[in-house]
Amino acid sequence: MKNPDQTSSLFWLVVGIGIALGSLRYGFGDFLSPGAGFITFFAGAILSLLSICLFIASVRRREPRKGLGKLWEGREVGKVFYVILLLTVYTLSLKFLGFLIATFLLLVLLFRIKAAYRLLKIVLIALLITAGTYLVFQVWLKVQLPKGLLQGII
Repeated sequence: MKNPDQTSSLFWLVVGIGIALGSLRYGFGDFLSPGAGFITFFAGAILSLLSICLFIASVRRREPRKGLGKLWEGREVGKVFYVILLLTVYTLSLKFLGFLIATFLLLVLLFRIKAAYRLLKIVLIALLITAGTYLVFQVWLKVQLPKGLLQGII
């Protein structure tokens, strides 16, 4: 392949087709009563379509091939690994700490990475986002979120 976009677009094309075909086993249903494979079929189809668009755009592009090192040039690579670490710790601690505590702490730490806000503003923003997502998912949609340390309180 001439550039990494062509290789990655072909990879995602195969993944998208696999998702779309695999979702057909679960039943497609129709628009009024969708089956279990309804959303995943369209997700796979959209992924496939976007990967085809990326492949065509990368073929039409007439710029010289860049190495992988150029991709990270001028970037703050340490912050990328920090975010990956935070998301891993969040996933592992979600059941123990519970949704509210783990999400609040994750948001505060994520906002501290790049945000140029004072700590009080970051805490307030994280609190509002956590409360808003709790209201949407737990109260309105009745999704069971992990309670963790707040088991007897909420």
